Amino acid sequence: MQVTIVTPVGVKFAGEVASVIAPSQSGDVGILPGHQPLMAALRTGPAVVTIPGQEALYLVVDGGYVHVVDGEKVSIVTELCEGWRDIDAAAAKADYEAAFAVLQKASEETESATWKLKKHDVDLADTRIRVAATRP
Repeated sequence: MQVTIVTPVGVKFAGEVASVIAPSQSGDVGILPGHQPLMAALRTGPAVVTIPGQEALYLVVDGGYVHVVDGEKVSIVTELCEGWRDIDAAAAKADYEAAFAVLQKASEETESATWKLKKHDVDLADTRIRVAATRP
């Protein structure tokens, strides 16, 4: 199955894969060859790309969508795509702690734009920490 992951700065991954797990808004979606057509919104979270004969590739994706066509073509369009090599784990942990501290102080304001932005920062930093931990 052919997978392409595109960000605003260009193609981050393109290749033949055995499977993909993408973080959709309604839960993780697993995609294997022959999958039914699909269009799903993505949330910030880890995507897992399994390449035949290699270890699984864990990636940070930040929103966007996944599109499956003909059961053999998968496109992921996202604001951000990072692998463990792109992540500074210590910086991600510091980002998480700072954003989480702000989020806790504003816990009663869960509908405010500021709270939602900090929640996104927490989710992104958490995902970076989890993907960095996959480093072989």
